[in-house]
Amino acid sequence: MNRIAYFDNARALLIFFVVFGHMISEYIEQEEWIADFYLAIYTFHMPAFILISGYFAKKVYEPGYFKKLVSKLFIPYVVFQVFYTLYYDLVFGDDISYSLFIPRWGLWFLLSLIFWNVLLYFVGKLKYALPLAVAFSLFIGYDAEVDEFLTLSRTFYFFPFFLAGYYLKEQHFNRLKSRKHIVAGIILAVAGFALIALYMPLDYRFWLLGKRPYEEITDDIEYSALMRLSAYAIQFMATYLFFTLVPKKHGFLTSIGQSTLVIYLLHMAIVRIFQEHSIKNYIIETNQYWILLIMSFLIVYLLSRKPVIQIFNLLILKNAKKS
Repeated sequence: MNRIAYFDNARALLIFFVVFGHMISEYIEQEEWIADFYLAIYTFHMPAFILISGYFAKKVYEPGYFKKLVSKLFIPYVVFQVFYTLYYDLVFGDDISYSLFIPRWGLWFLLSLIFWNVLLYFVGKLKYALPLAVAFSLFIGYDAEVDEFLTLSRTFYFFPFFLAGYYLKEQHFNRLKSRKHIVAGIILAVAGFALIALYMPLDYRFWLLGKRPYEEITDDIEYSALMRLSAYAIQFMATYLFFTLVPKKHGFLTSIGQSTLVIYLLHMAIVRIFQEHSIKNYIIETNQYWILLIMSFLIVYLLSRKPVIQIFNLLILKNAKKS
């Protein structure tokens, strides 16, 4: 497979923000500036990840495509769903159900990725599939039954990003690396973060996550579709800004970006330890929040090393390609 450094660099940055976002999630009630970073991360990191996944789903109509998805996505999902269920129950004593239908923590992404590919197969050739996907998402939010079960809420919410990625072509990303787009990206990113810090309340994160029906987020149900539409506008803009700032040359990030699936699946076990360890209280009491940044870097770096990748591929993926 001829990999493109730009997309691997994007994946590397995004997987770091995934890990960092999970690391700081336990501290967003402690410091306002941490909540601001958390909100900023969630405006783009999963939408951009999903958009890239859609971009690389262009072979969806080729024979054997879904057979590969079984080995690359479904089998790892089942294996890690069982592993994390046992891990959270036996190690941390969590009161959770032993079910394959309610994904453990970040495993929703794998299950939704399977559903996005299936949906794409049926609607990818429709003329107005993208606006229809947005409209359906706005409507489905009113259904209280569409929630975390089978990650249906997130599947429908994030599907427009997957679909947008499928429709994008390489030249669209090449245009983003022009000087005017890069300058605009820097200016708008700084302005956007300032607006988040000044005006976006922490509770707005529930609109960005897309995992809950409207009635679980707000009492003002009549305005819920507009709130979700505003979240789409913010996240599509933030995703655009992110892609303008991704380096396109081969470098340190590129190799990390070739193994994001491994990092994604394994980092949750390490992050959970930090959430339960006494170091959490130490960080809060001493304001040593820089530790979270350093630990996020170390987790990403260590899980991207060749021995980890080789063992993971041997035990889990075997014949599947790297993410």
